[in-house]
Amino acid sequence: MNQKTILALAVILALTIVIVSGFYFFSTKPNVQKPVQTAETAVRDMPVSEAAASEGIPAAEVDGIDVEELTAGIKQPSSVQHQPKLLKFELDQSLKATDTLLSMLPYADLPEFEQKNVDKYQQLVFAKASQDTGKPVSGFSLQEHGALESEQAGNRYYVYKFDNGADCKIHLVSIDLETGDYGVSYNYC
Repeated sequence: MNQKTILALAVILALTIVIVSGFYFFSTKPNVQKPVQTAETAVRDMPVSEAAASEGIPAAEVDGIDVEELTAGIKQPSSVQHQPKLLKFELDQSLKATDTLLSMLPYADLPEFEQKNVDKYQQLVFAKASQDTGKPVSGFSLQEHGALESEQAGNRYYVYKFDNGADCKIHLVSIDLETGDYGVSYNYC
């Protein structure tokens, strides 16, 4: 190719680019009109809690949180009461009684629904400990109990320190809030 041909192709390419960019930048853009806000769109754009309040929906159902379900503890969808199932009951050498007790929330500081759950699982843990040791639950001496704060949304941790007459044990009970099933890790005080 000679220089004139290359120059002609460069000119054609430059003109094509200029024409295409002219069409792009100087073409009329479609007008986007903002929709007129009606009462229905105003309610749709407002936060759920405000919309619920304006429509008279009780606060217990606002923002997708059922307050009754939260405070009732573990609820089962069926009418039959689910009996919590013990998933594991194992000795954990790394469970330190002092550190665990210092970091737990005392029983007296827990809300009423949480205290009921602590009591429920205490009965289950005591029954298992009684079965394993052959000693009656009436001989157990509960020294401390409470709950640990959990960063996992679906879990709760309850702590029980009790003396069963032969030795003192601390139990860390991990509860799955979806099923009510639980696992126990224990160590000696």
